[in-house]
Amino acid sequence: MGAKLYSYQEHNVDERKSLLEILNRQGYVVIPDCIDPELLAPVNTRVDELYAEQAKTTPPNGEPKQKEAFITNLVDCGPEFSRLLMQPNILGMVTSVLGGDCLLSSASMREVYGGCSEQLIHTDDLLYAGRDDWFKRPVEKQLSLVATVALGDQFATRGATVLFPGSHLWEESPDTVEKPDFATESAGYNERMRDWAQKYKNTDAIDVEMKAGAVVIWLGAAWHAGGAYTPLSGDPRRAAIFNFCRGIFRQQENQMAGITHQQAAQMPQAVQRLLGYSMSDTSLGYSAGKDPALLLGEGGKTLVEDNLKRAAGRRGK
Repeated sequence: MGAKLYSYQEHNVDERKSLLEILNRQGYVVIPDCIDPELLAPVNTRVDELYAEQAKTTPPNGEPKQKEAFITNLVDCGPEFSRLLMQPNILGMVTSVLGGDCLLSSASMREVYGGCSEQLIHTDDLLYAGRDDWFKRPVEKQLSLVATVALGDQFATRGATVLFPGSHLWEESPDTVEKPDFATESAGYNERMRDWAQKYKNTDAIDVEMKAGAVVIWLGAAWHAGGAYTPLSGDPRRAAIFNFCRGIFRQQENQMAGITHQQAAQMPQAVQRLLGYSMSDTSLGYSAGKDPALLLGEGGKTLVEDNLKRAAGRRGK
């Protein structure tokens, strides 16, 4: 999963503004050379170790080789993933859309192998927007977004993400056009979704091809799917998937249950905040009537101080 190093720099205000304009217009934006290239090798090395550990604990059962593999709760899997998560070019975009009190909803690794089928086309904010009596599409403000980091080159025929430009502005989500069930076969369903989008929205899906170190960010309301890996063999498609939500929503992956306070106390402040050790801008999330960062002891001291400043700033508005 090696890759050549590239020129990297943090986005300035104007660059981020331009990327946000694209994101809000298209529903997604591809950001080349987005993360520090020095992170690629240690992250990939750690992922190799984790998959090797998985293989040891998964007894052979004589079934055909798996076509995809996952690692969940990434923040608990090593400091490499905390460093990846808190990359300024990622967090700057995330907080610009979801606010400074946003949360990490889930963090996972997905590897796709030869012969893997395309995922069902869906929207990620269905976790919340499925209640259309609460959140009618198109949502006025996005409920969530995803940042997917290419840890290796991503090709259209090898599992690259499929996205529908502008679909975050549609009144329909895929499940309201046709509700799938667990037995729904993705190829036929997705063909019907593509036909519908072309007929009624004059929109064709695009394949997000990227070089290692690039990131694609899409809004929670955007139609998308993990693409098919059509060759029967070849290098796996590897990507880290960070799903973020607004601070007022429940996280998809229970971060507080998956990581102990002692572990979180050793993590960077930005990661502590994303896990939930601070209150939302509407004061959700306290513990025993107090700042949850106090649960981290000395390791949460700087976050407690920052939380106090943020609270004072809100009171001053």
